[in-house]
Amino acid sequence: MRKKTAMFHALGATTAAALFALFAMDTASADSLKVLHNFSGKDGLAPTGMIEASDGNFYGATTSGGDQSGCLPPDGCGTLFRMDMSGQLQRLHVFHKTDGYYPSGLVEGPDGKLYGVTREGGQKGGGGGGVLFSLSPTGADFKIDHRFVGGDTCCDGARPQPGMVLAGDGKFYGTTELGGDYRDNDHPGFGTVFRFDPATGKIKFIHSFQLADGNGIFPNGYVIQAKDGFIYGTTREGGSAGGGTLWKIKTDGTGFAVVTQLPNLETHSGPIQGADGNFYGTDDIGNGSVYKVDQSGNLTFVNRFDSSDGKGLFFPVTQLSDGFLYGTTEEGGLRDPQGGDVFRLSTGGKIRILHSFDSNADSERGYIPNAKLILGTDGKLYGTTALGGKKRLGTIFRIDADDLGAVKTVSAPARIKSGHSAQGRVTLFKPAPAGGVVVNLNAGFGAASVPATVTVAEGQTSAKFRIDTMQIGAEATIRLYGSVNGQGLRTQFVVTP
Repeated sequence: MRKKTAMFHALGATTAAALFALFAMDTASADSLKVLHNFSGKDGLAPTGMIEASDGNFYGATTSGGDQSGCLPPDGCGTLFRMDMSGQLQRLHVFHKTDGYYPSGLVEGPDGKLYGVTREGGQKGGGGGGVLFSLSPTGADFKIDHRFVGGDTCCDGARPQPGMVLAGDGKFYGTTELGGDYRDNDHPGFGTVFRFDPATGKIKFIHSFQLADGNGIFPNGYVIQAKDGFIYGTTREGGSAGGGTLWKIKTDGTGFAVVTQLPNLETHSGPIQGADGNFYGTDDIGNGSVYKVDQSGNLTFVNRFDSSDGKGLFFPVTQLSDGFLYGTTEEGGLRDPQGGDVFRLSTGGKIRILHSFDSNADSERGYIPNAKLILGTDGKLYGTTALGGKKRLGTIFRIDADDLGAVKTVSAPARIKSGHSAQGRVTLFKPAPAGGVVVNLNAGFGAASVPATVTVAEGQTSAKFRIDTMQIGAEATIRLYGSVNGQGLRTQFVVTP
């Protein structure tokens, strides 16, 4: 069964923060994250990410909010908005059942218009399998280009997914979670891949997923066109190896193939293709992971998350020119287990937390980030949170990818014998100011323990701390974090018998 992401939990959940546990490690807000907009309800709530269009403005959607009367979701059907670099936001469109609800995934078309989908709605009675829509950047000329009906009519799709891609042929490619040429009379289809031509307004379904063939079912959003010209995407489950799949298909609908099975993984978004030609994706099983599939189809893990570095990955990572992968987790982090974080990850697996959200002490800067990060033309990263902010209804934020925080390194011996002690060290980027710098330490609850904090004295750049280990019968790998104000990094060492 599909897990609901936080943006859908957020619907009608303005009091959800009261359920979150207190876990703040510190209360200072010293990093570069800046809230550009606080949603109020009328302009939307629970935003779902943005794009920066060719006019230099940001365009996005909220899953709820807008007109709260006469809509199936209790907090409104959702909105579309435009925001400039300074954070000035204008509502462009309000949804009302018959034109869809749960909007997401705007893409700029070759004609300068904005295209997107809604997950549900679109029919006269308010039901329906979602719509594909377009509008001008001013909000005028809103048009429903296709109303999805899914299993009601073979072989249409239902529940279109966010993240259509504009391919080199000038057409959009996307997926629907349900619908298609279904051969199981007990199920309304297992999803489709579609092609939409903005020049003609016509849609064509070029592939239907089937449960019986082991190629995967319930395709995710955020498909891409890779360097080889194929469209690539993932399915959430239904693969022959007991998980989802990474698949590809030609733009004419031929050549469908499974690149690799994703055993025991549950993906909620498609891959990206890195500068090295490999594919990188995320999944949500356990605490979640970032995985890599090389060009031969071999699957490896870049990072398996442990909650301290985040939990719950529902959106693609973004690779910048520095080669690092940047992304968000909806939960976990170094300050609040319910807050989520923004992370930077090398393709070799080294992680740094750029910001840890806090639903308690720092809730006005938002929490539960719920969208793919985008790189603005100003070189900053932009994203959204489902909850928090001054109105507690979500935010748009900007963060500097170069802001690495205070801690430069945290180190320990590569191997420590169980039952013995060793010495670790934290190093800062610059000398500590008056009063020193308190660094938070965390080694989890395994075979090693460290003090909760260590202080780097005024004028110094490093400090030592003690690592104690317990007696164990088998090797154990320990992850050690050092952080200040929710920004930090990880190293690891092995405790040996």
